Amino acid sequence: MANKLFSFLIFLASFALLRTSTVAQENDCPDYAVYANEIINSFAKQIKKEFGFYCEGSGGSMPYDVEEISLQFAANCTATIDKARELEVKITEKLVDNINAHEKIRPFLREYPFPSSRADIMISFIKPKKFNSSNDNVELVFHVKNKIFYKAKKTDNPHLYATIKEEPYEEALRIVQSKTIR
Repeated sequence: MANKLFSFLIFLASFALLRTSTVAQENDCPDYAVYANEIINSFAKQIKKEFGFYCEGSGGSMPYDVEEISLQFAANCTATIDKARELEVKITEKLVDNINAHEKIRPFLREYPFPSSRADIMISFIKPKKFNSSNDNVELVFHVKNKIFYKAKKTDNPHLYATIKEEPYEEALRIVQSKTIR
């Protein structure tokens, strides 16, 4: 009886170890997720150093490869549409450059070179306490499916945002590039 109990306990222990090993293998991240995380972490530090913006969130779409990479930043400043456009485009283009420069992730990118349409940046502008609001102040800017959306809180419900402008990404890129060339 003791031998049967001992054999049963050995069987249970072996099964538990086998199951633990299988679960650990199932939870391993694919290489491309590790590389995407490297890019996201270094990019968030770069933007913090260069612009003073804090990364509030990140992610993307990576079901089988790297389809999209997203980052959300908080800026402790105000922005007009022109300023929000400039920041959105500059940060998006920097992210695209960082992704394309990362050699290890290249084989896993849905498209190489990775286009700006697959790099989603969102910036929320947090007003300083002593600030008078204006109709042309953007509180949220983001880029989705080749369009940039500029949003401000609704005056009748400050918990909701209203679109104050939207434009194609390529148009915004041309505007920003034309100002940089001058």
